Amino acid sequence: MFDVKTAEDLNRDVFKSETCSLEIPEIELELQPGTLGSMYTTMEGLLDNISTHLSDTNPFGSGDSDTNLKFLEFIDRLKMLQAGEKPFTVILDDPLSNCFIYNPHAPADDPQIHVEVYSRTWDQDEELGINDMDV
Repeated sequence: MFDVKTAEDLNRDVFKSETCSLEIPEIELELQPGTLGSMYTTMEGLLDNISTHLSDTNPFGSGDSDTNLKFLEFIDRLKMLQAGEKPFTVILDDPLSNCFIYNPHAPADDPQIHVEVYSRTWDQDEELGINDMDV
């Protein structure tokens, strides 16, 4: 979990893997694993990729169909976060622990990053194909 407090925080490098889900609770955004693939970018670039992907793949937000006000308002809220106008939280949940947010305080802990280590559930292992492995 990463607390984005200032526009400067948007310059942090981030790696989002293919198996990573992403959530921004303040705007009720949830992306499932596999969405957008994996990428190494900045937090601002990640938000831009999300905004572009949603705009490009949703036919109800442009042209003659730009009457979906709820979708257009959501994109506007996402762009406000991208511009650094409002603090927000990014939750990256990767059952393979293959995601990263740059820590400028390293080797000390970053007070804006909270890491929670957990054991994968049976369903997560099943989705990753781990339950079918003979080792």
